[in-house]
Amino acid sequence: MYKVGIVGPERSVERIIYYAEKIQNDLTFIGYSYHTASETVEILDNHHNEVDFWLFSGNIPYTIAQQSKHYSKERMQFINISINSFYRGILELSHEIGRLAKNVSVDTLDILEQDYQTRIEELKGLLDHLFIKRFNSQTTIDEIAEHHLALWKNNEIDIVMTAYPAVQQKLKDKNIPVYWIGPMEQDIYYTLQLFREKIQTFYYKETQTTALIVQVKNFDKIKKEYAHGYGLHFRKLNLTKIVLQICEKIDGYFIDEGNGRFILFSSRGIVERNIDSIYEMISILEVEAGQPTLAGIGHATTVYYAESFADSALQQAVEKEIKGIVIMGEDGTITEYLQNSSKLTYASRIENMEVIEKLQDTSISPKMFSKIEAKLTELKLNSFSAKTLAKEMDMSDRNAQRILSELLSVGLVSYCGTENRSTRGRSAKLYELSKEIYD
Repeated sequence: MYKVGIVGPERSVERIIYYAEKIQNDLTFIGYSYHTASETVEILDNHHNEVDFWLFSGNIPYTIAQQSKHYSKERMQFINISINSFYRGILELSHEIGRLAKNVSVDTLDILEQDYQTRIEELKGLLDHLFIKRFNSQTTIDEIAEHHLALWKNNEIDIVMTAYPAVQQKLKDKNIPVYWIGPMEQDIYYTLQLFREKIQTFYYKETQTTALIVQVKNFDKIKKEYAHGYGLHFRKLNLTKIVLQICEKIDGYFIDEGNGRFILFSSRGIVERNIDSIYEMISILEVEAGQPTLAGIGHATTVYYAESFADSALQQAVEKEIKGIVIMGEDGTITEYLQNSSKLTYASRIENMEVIEKLQDTSISPKMFSKIEAKLTELKLNSFSAKTLAKEMDMSDRNAQRILSELLSVGLVSYCGTENRSTRGRSAKLYELSKEIYD
C-alpha cells in the first residue's frame, strides 16, 4: 500500500482527504498543512521519507515544491483548479453583495505555469477591472491581505478572490466580500483518478527488469601490459571489486563475462535511484584500468530484452563515442547521461510519416533527427546556427553544416535570419525546425 502526502492549506488538505477516502483504493493519505505556501519545501525536506508520493492542493504549492531537492515529477501531482472555481466565486459573491461584481482583486503566485495564468487573465473579458496581486514564496499573508484591503478602501473593487484561507479570514473580519479559490469536489475526483493511473504506471516502471552492461575498452592493452606475473590477475580482481560494490548497492545479480565486460541485473527503480553511483563507478573503473569505460542500460519486461537493449545502448555509446551512460527503454526512448552530468532523452524512432519520408532522401537517421530535436527543446532554442549545433551535439562544424544542408533541402529546417557578430566576418545563418511538419 502506497502512502500519499497531501500538501496545502489546512482547509484544502482536510477537503482532499475527505473526498479521497470516499474512493475505495489501496492508498493511504497523510495530511501536511501549511500556513503559507513557502513552507512547502520545508515539508518535503522533513517528511520525504514518510510517503511514497505527494499530492498538492493546487498549482501554487506544486510550483514551489520544484525548488526542493526532493522534487520528482513522477511522484508528484497537483489538483488542477478549473476556471469554474473562479466563476463560482464571482457568482456567489455577486449574490452576496446584491449586484454583479465587475471589479475584482485576485492573488496568485508569480511563477505559475502559463496555462493557470491564462485562465486568470480570461476573467478580464468578463470584468471592468481585474487587479492581480502576484506574490512569491516569501510574501507574507499580511502583505497580501493589505494589498486587497487598500483596493477596497479606495473603492476600486467589489470583491476579492484569494488563494489563502488565512487571507480570506482576515478580509472577512473586515466585512469584505471574499472567496477562497480552493479545490472543488469534481477537481479532486478528476485529479485522483489521473493520479492513480500515474502511480500504476510508476509501479510498472519501478518493477521493470533492468540490465546494466559495463565495458572497459581496450582490455587487450591491459593484458599486454601485464603479460607476465600476477599483475593482470590483481588488476582484474580490483575491477571486479569495484563493480561488485555497485552490484551490492542495487541489489543486483552479477555476471563477469571476461575481457573487462560485466553484466548486472536489477530493477529499474533501484538502478535509476543509483544512477549517480553508477556514473561514479565508471570514473573509478577508468582510473583503475587506465582505459575508457562505458555503460549501457536496458529496461524491459524480460531479462532477455533488457540485456538486448543494454547491449544496443552500449554499442551506441561505443559508436558515437559518448562519454557517459546510455539508457534504452522498451518504448524506444534513449537517454544519455554525459560527463558534465547533463541528461538528454530522445526517441530512437519517429512516428510522423511525413518526417520519415523526408529523412529517406537524406543520410540522416531518425535517431539523429530526434536527438537534435530533443537537444534544441532542452536548450529552449527557437533558432540556432551551425556552430551552435556542432557545439551542443559534440560534432565538427563541417558535419553540422552538412546535416543542416540536408535537412534544409527536404524542408525539415528553414532559414530564419542571421546572427549578429561583434567581430568581423560574415554573419552566421540562423535556422529553425520547420513548424509546418508538426501542425
